[in-house]
Amino acid sequence: MVDNDDNSKDPLQQLLADDARSIDRHRLANFLKEYIRFDRATQELHCLNGFEKIDSNDLKIAVVLLAAKARALIFDQVNDAMSPIEIIKLEIMPEGSVKSAVKRLFDSRKIKKSSDGKYFIPNYSVGNIIAEVSGEEGNHV
Repeated sequence: MVDNDDNSKDPLQQLLADDARSIDRHRLANFLKEYIRFDRATQELHCLNGFEKIDSNDLKIAVVLLAAKARALIFDQVNDAMSPIEIIKLEIMPEGSVKSAVKRLFDSRKIKKSSDGKYFIPNYSVGNIIAEVSGEEGNHV
């Protein structure tokens, strides 16, 4: 067994996290508060007026998937992904637009597909999506 003094000297220890799914919750919350809310009882996602100001269907889908990630963190759920059908049921855009936007996001590798056919934003892309929707310049991690 290695004692704590040896662990603190090992530079690789800085790569360990108590929560490998950790993301900048403060940044995510500040970003999403303009666009969505969750019903505390049902955990349903509801879009706010700010959501309609997003001018790209691709970015609207990205915001919805960021919201799904936030919902999973808030309500301690394992799954932070959504199927196209779940997105369509939100009635944020026509069915064909949802499917086209999801395909473009997937093809551009901004989102990934889980083994059960649902889509999600990988943690390493959260900052880039926030920057893109916010119109921030440069590469953000």
